[in-house]
Amino acid sequence: MGCILGQPLPKPTGSTTSQLGDPKVVSSLSLSNAQNDEKLISAYSNSDEKGDDQQTVRTFFSFSSFILQNENPVIFEWHFLREIGKGSMSRVFLAQHIETGEMCAAKVYNKALLLRQTLGIEEPPFRAVQREIEIMAAISHRYVLPLIEVIEDDLSNSLIMLMPFADNGTLQSVVDSRQLTDENLAVCFHQIGEALRYVHSLNIVHRDIKPENILVFSDTFFSLSDFSVSTALSSSDEELVDTRGSPAFLSPEECAGGSFMPKPADVWAYGVSLYAAAFKKLPFNLESAQGKTVANTVFAVSQILKTEELYIPETASKGLRELLEWVLTKNVEKRPNFEELVNHWWFKEAREIDLINIEAEKRAKAEEEDTNEEEEDKEDDIFQVP
Repeated sequence: MGCILGQPLPKPTGSTTSQLGDPKVVSSLSLSNAQNDEKLISAYSNSDEKGDDQQTVRTFFSFSSFILQNENPVIFEWHFLREIGKGSMSRVFLAQHIETGEMCAAKVYNKALLLRQTLGIEEPPFRAVQREIEIMAAISHRYVLPLIEVIEDDLSNSLIMLMPFADNGTLQSVVDSRQLTDENLAVCFHQIGEALRYVHSLNIVHRDIKPENILVFSDTFFSLSDFSVSTALSSSDEELVDTRGSPAFLSPEECAGGSFMPKPADVWAYGVSLYAAAFKKLPFNLESAQGKTVANTVFAVSQILKTEELYIPETASKGLRELLEWVLTKNVEKRPNFEELVNHWWFKEAREIDLINIEAEKRAKAEEEDTNEEEEDKEDDIFQVP
């Protein structure tokens, strides 16, 4: 069963090198002192042959070696069950907390790869991951996937980010398996809109909004994830010049080259995601740009957006059609912000579900506070001098 957002896991009490207490504060990571890939990392496990009080040394080059050579791989309070995903720089494992039984997704980076030397002005990989952690730690919202804990583990030469596990998968996997109703779409994209309204209020832009980065906890609870290419802006009107994220979700102004406003670009990607979730295809016939190198795909997308007009199937409801025409306008000046977007009339019923989730979150926090107070009272009674 997946973790429920708004009800964070109890903070494990292990001796991790880097652990989050307050989710808004990230412990400093000693990546600069990590071992290089050629040096073996020593790990210790109990040996039945030598008795419980003795240990035998095992050596691992990486987390992969650690997993392969352990029938029961455990790091601190987390039991790593199986691999569930893979990115360009990381692998994702399903992990279970030993004491609580809660399931989490563990995003694992090889520290040796994070510290590899880069050429020219290319950003070191560890800096990108460090930025992702800092951004996630600064965000606290019911519809944004929270960062539970960060572990820097020398034994497996890994940096591990632990987050709630959505056992219903991503929005893309749901769209691939069934047709979403108008009500499903409204609930999902109202919640993601609320998440992005909050994120933008912090002057943070996501820069990779797409169905693969929207997690499904239930038909009435969704979460925005993956801040690996996100950017914290110095001001609300700061412009950017570099393009990030998936080419098919880039806005016309990003494809044009030169500087652009990143917040409206997020709105565009949100619109492409909504269209894709509703009709199981990309708008503007953007599928024709797929299957090329990144540079060629960006160029193809830019050419398509110059010539193709938005076509919305006749099956679309009036509200969905109106919203898509609004968010997918090529004129950046006419595109809404998320403050305006979440108040669109199509989201009326979705806003009612949002109120229910807000109340549930308040109750969960109150129950957690009561539990913490009871535990503190018990500790005081134990240590009270007679």
